[in-house]
Amino acid sequence: VRYYNNPSAMKKISLFLIAILFMASGLNAQTLIKIGEETKSITTGKRMKSGFDGYFNITDMGLMIGSTDNSRVAPFSFITTNGLHLTEQFSAGLGVGVEFPAGSYMPIVIDLRYYIRNTAFSPFLSIYGGYALPLDDDNGYYGGSTAWDTDGLDSYYEYTPYEAQGGFILNPGFGIRSLVGDDFGVIFSVGYRFQRLYYKADKDRQMIADYNRLTLKVGITFR
Repeated sequence: VRYYNNPSAMKKISLFLIAILFMASGLNAQTLIKIGEETKSITTGKRMKSGFDGYFNITDMGLMIGSTDNSRVAPFSFITTNGLHLTEQFSAGLGVGVEFPAGSYMPIVIDLRYYIRNTAFSPFLSIYGGYALPLDDDNGYYGGSTAWDTDGLDSYYEYTPYEAQGGFILNPGFGIRSLVGDDFGVIFSVGYRFQRLYYKADKDRQMIADYNRLTLKVGITFR
């Protein structure tokens, strides 16, 4: 049995958010100039390092917005990622967190990001994917099915408990990184989340639930 949980009427919201991000990128691009190996803010006059290498941490939180038909329209998401800049503009990291799409889950993901510019303020493209592990017994699902009496003559409706098995995650997106110091900054991101959760009753009964969400997140980064 497959259940699909698709968002509705989000196209206008997505286009509006994209427009805001590109407008913000254009405005902030005017406030930074590069001087040697440093970036100088025209508005504050403060010089900042522009080279990016080594360890970093990104901790972000936000909402996964879905259809009004969902039992949880906008569940909470929290992920913290530790990784390395493989180049000044490309990074890879391992993330872990907690989310509540349908019950409580712990996502474990590989996070890849490409920063458009090697400056304190930069748009970026990102994609992360992995697996979400169920955290508690409340993640189960009770599905109905038709059963028959032993004589095979009378049918009745029975509820079957399904145990959560976890499921896969894929989340492409884009955002903006803005450093407010040499090693500290803020991040805003928008993405599309596809998540497939598995539920199992016995060897012959399995349910698959697909979730399609718009993710809106804010966070902080250290390097």
